[in-house]
This record gives sequence, C-alpha cells and structure tokens, in this order.
Amino acid sequence: MMRWWTYAWLLGIASVNAERPQSWERWSAREELAPKAEYLEESATWKITSGNRPMRHGGWDLHWPDAKPGQWYRFGIDCHAKGIESIHDNAHAELIFWKNADKRADWQHVGFRKLKDGRIRFSVTAQMPTNAVKATARVMLRWAGSGELRWTNPTLEPVKAPAPRKLKTAIITGRPPGTSVEANLKFTEQLIRRATKAGAKVVCLPEVITTWRIKEDAENVASPIPGPVTQRLEKIARELQVDINLSMHEIDDEGLVYNTAVYIDPKQGIVGKYRKVHLAVGERWKGITPGGEFPVWKTSYGKAGMLICYDNVHPEGHRILSQKGAEVIFLPIMGDPRAVGNRAYEKWLQIMSVRAMDNHVWMVVCQNNGDRGVIIRPDGELMTEVDPGDGFAMAEIDLNFRHDSWIGSDFLNRNWGERRPTLYRELVKDR
Repeated sequence: MMRWWTYAWLLGIASVNAERPQSWERWSAREELAPKAEYLEESATWKITSGNRPMRHGGWDLHWPDAKPGQWYRFGIDCHAKGIESIHDNAHAELIFWKNADKRADWQHVGFRKLKDGRIRFSVTAQMPTNAVKATARVMLRWAGSGELRWTNPTLEPVKAPAPRKLKTAIITGRPPGTSVEANLKFTEQLIRRATKAGAKVVCLPEVITTWRIKEDAENVASPIPGPVTQRLEKIARELQVDINLSMHEIDDEGLVYNTAVYIDPKQGIVGKYRKVHLAVGERWKGITPGGEFPVWKTSYGKAGMLICYDNVHPEGHRILSQKGAEVIFLPIMGDPRAVGNRAYEKWLQIMSVRAMDNHVWMVVCQNNGDRGVIIRPDGELMTEVDPGDGFAMAEIDLNFRHDSWIGSDFLNRNWGERRPTLYRELVKDR
C-alpha cells in the first residue's frame, strides 16, 4: 500500500461556510516527490508547479470538518492547467471522508469535464459515511515534471439522496415460425405481451428476430428504419407502456443491409439505433455492411447502449459504451464461438460476467432459440437466466447498485479514475 502523509503546517483559514473549505494544508505522496505549492490569497487559488523536477506527486488537502455524516454532497472545483501533457494523468482530485486523522472511511476519484471557456471542472457526488468525522478534497499535480495547475472555486454542497432507480427487465426468446416477417412479428408481439403481463418495463429480444429462420437473403426481407417494422413495434410500446429493444435487418436508401439494434420507448418511439460493428464472417460473406460507431442513449430510466452478437468477442465496444456513460448494455445474440466444449455453459457465464465486471455495467443478454439468456449484475453476479424450455426470464435491475472495493471507493469509480488512457494508443495503431 502506498505510504502517505501530510505536511504539518496549517497555511490558511477561510470563513466558516457550508460550501467553502474551512482550512487547507500541503500534501504529498512522499516528501521527496513534493511539487511547489503556493496559496494565492488575493485570487483564492491553490497553485501547484512541478519545479521542473520529474514525477512530482502532491498538492493540497482542503478540509470541511463540519461536514455531516450520512449527508450526500456534491463536490466541485475548477482547474486551470498550463503545460500539462494529460489532464487525466497529471491533474487529479479525490474526495476523502475520514474516520479519524489517519484512516479513511471512504473516498472517491473525482471526474472532470472540459468547459468551453478553457476551465476544467472536477466534480463528484457522494455520501459521507455515518462513521466519518471530516471531508477532505485532495487536489494534486500527479506524475509530472513540467507544467502548472491552479485550483479555484472549491465547493462542497449538500444535495438530496439520489432517487431509487429500479427497473424490471425481461429477456424473452423462442422459435419464430420463419415463414415471413409478418409471421415473425406476430410471434414477437406475443413475447412482448407475455413479458409486460409479468410486469416488465423493458423487454430485450434476440438477434434479427423479425427475420430469424427465414430462408430468403437478408436484402429481400430487411426493412428501413424507421419503417413498417419499427412503426409496428412503436405502437406496441405505446399500448403496453414498455421499452423494447431488439436486433433486425435494416436496408437503407442505398440498398446497404445492416444488422441493426433498435431501442424503442413509449414516448420517443425510436430512441436510437446501433449498426453491428464486428460482423461474423458469415455475415460478411453475405454482403452485410458493418456500422462505424458505438452510440449511448438517454432513456427514461438512465443511459443504455447496445451491441450485437459477435461484438461481444471484442471488448473494445463494451469499453467505449461504458466510458460514454452506459449503465446497461443490451446484447441480442445468437451465440459465442468461444463457449464450446465440455465447459460450454460455464464459459458462456464467465464471458458475460467478465464483460459486466470489466466495465461495471449491467449485461442483459438475449439469445435466439431460448438456449441461453442472462442478466448479469455489474459485480459479475448472475441475477437470472432463461430456462431453455420456457424462453423467459426477468430480473429487477438496480441502476444505483454499488460494488465497493476493499480499499474504499467502489469499482465503478475506480474503473474510470485509475485508467491510463494516454498509454493505450498502441491499441489503435494500424498494423
């Protein structure tokens, strides 16, 4: 575990206020790594510079000793950076709740966004544990040998606890007749009605279910989006007040055919669509065209994204969706080519669990023919699975689910706070 300590001298006292820090002091991970830290009183700025020494790691601790245990807070601070290579790596902030002078009760990495006026706004919402006695914002220059940071306008504002976000989600599949798109649509509608009768508010359907088992070429049975198929599904969504997502064959104005995931809700109709990026080799041989982006959509309950079947073999899509804020990834699928052999089903569950854990997302997976469908929690736990003889399963998804780590914080927060994206450029080189 990293050793750390604070410098003992107190450098400033601000007017006692529920939002402004009441005191502050210099901090460094190790004394020999300490950057130069200066408080500019006239502008209320906490300045940190590297002093042109390599790998500086330190800055300031801003204290709120009057913060109330059990209260939810929104911490925010502005950062003005100059000569910094990477904001993610070199400008960093943490919100720490102390159990006592030397032991944390909990803590959070603080995320950031770049504003149009050149400022970088760091912010995070967190609950102060009931056993905590003080809140501290630690702002720092990290792992840098050049550049300057100026931290201004720190606030710790009490906010309301987040409202519960629980959602009954169904995965439902079966064996459509495959005689026509119309016949498959009627079959699909029966599945949706069954799910909503059981209480589902979101229904995930399998890959290309509207054309599944039809022997004609995809271009002859594909539909435009929007078009008759999606209009039919929108009508069902409005009638039943349910969100519907599925994969279907789409044909565009140029005659290009895609394997496309569509998300539909009762109010907006088509919330968004996603064209499968990683084609199975059979699709490529048959002239299916790949998509070129990974969209995330704001639904009535939270943020969602979709992938399709062979996308699941490639982890980059999940990573991009979750980095964009997706809380749930819906995955219509036929199967996974790696889930074979004498441990086929065990491998299937492991694959889906790893995708959920690696990205701290809910995985809602619906397979053709009712063989395997699962809902996996962000900690990799199996919440429900389809019975192959029944083709139906449902679980309540809690989008506020928190998976705590043994060292404090939670895995969603650590997942994004501890990445080193500037070092991952090797992944996108054209080799």
